[in-house]
Amino acid sequence: MDRVNSAETQNTCAVIAGKLSRLPPFGPAVLKLLNISLDDESALRLFEDVFKSDPALTAELLVIANSAAFGGRSRVQTIGVAIRYLGLERVRSMAATSALRSQTKRGQRHEYLASVWAHGIASAVAAEALGVASGCPDLYTLGLTHDLGRLGLFLAGGEPYAGELSKEFADVEQANHVERNLFGMTHCEAGALVAAAWGFPDNLAVCMGEHHIMPAGVRDKPRCLIVTACQMADSLGFPEVPLSEPPGWPELGTALGHLSQLEPEALWDEITRRIADLGS
Repeated sequence: MDRVNSAETQNTCAVIAGKLSRLPPFGPAVLKLLNISLDDESALRLFEDVFKSDPALTAELLVIANSAAFGGRSRVQTIGVAIRYLGLERVRSMAATSALRSQTKRGQRHEYLASVWAHGIASAVAAEALGVASGCPDLYTLGLTHDLGRLGLFLAGGEPYAGELSKEFADVEQANHVERNLFGMTHCEAGALVAAAWGFPDNLAVCMGEHHIMPAGVRDKPRCLIVTACQMADSLGFPEVPLSEPPGWPELGTALGHLSQLEPEALWDEITRRIADLGS
C-alpha cells in the first residue's frame, strides 16, 4: 500500500509540476524589470526601454507619477522623468504589484486569492521597512513575490486546493503537510518551480523557495529580512493561511526592536493604507 501511495504521490507531483511550468507568467515587460540589476549603470536606460515596449504599463506609470500621492507642481509627461521622479525600486515594485494583482484576480476573485494578495502586500511593506532600517533597501519586491508558490498551486490545483487551505491551521507547517498530501509538494517547492518557469532572478527565486527557513548567521541578510517580514505579516493578521491563533511577534534584536516604524501598530496602519490604496 505504501508503494502505491508513493507512486500516486509522485505522479500527482509530476502532474502539478507540469502545470506549474505552463502557468501564464507575469508579462514580459515586468519580467524584464525584475531581472534588471539596480546596480547596473545602465539600469535607468534599460527601464526606459522596457516601458517603451509596453504602452499599458507606461500609462500606469504616468498615472502614478501624477497621482495625489506623488504629484508635484509640474505634470510628468515622459517615461524618463517618471522613472527618475519615482525611483527605480518604486517603479519596479509598482510593476510587480500590478502583475500580482492581475494574477490574484484570476479564478473569479476567490476569497483564497484575496488572502494571498493581502499577505503579499503586508510582507512587502514589512520587508520595505526592515530593509530601510537595516541598510538593505529595495526589499519590497522580494516581500511581495515570496509567497507566489501559493498562487501557483491555486492556479494548478483549483478549488480543491483553495478549499483545503482555507481551513484553520495551528501553524504553517500543518498547512504544508496538507499541501504535501494534495500535491506531493509544498508552496515553497512550488514557488521554486514557478520562479524557474517564469524566469525570475535568483534573489526572488530563493525567497520564494525558502522563506520559512531562517539562514544561519547574517550572510544572507535580505532573505533573513524576508523570513522576518513574512512572520510579521502573519502576526499582524495577514497570514498565509488561516491560523487558530496569531503567532507571536518575531525577535528583531536590539538594533531594530526600538524603532517606531517597526512597531506593530505603525506597520499595521501602513499595510491597511496600502491595501486600501491598491484595492483589495
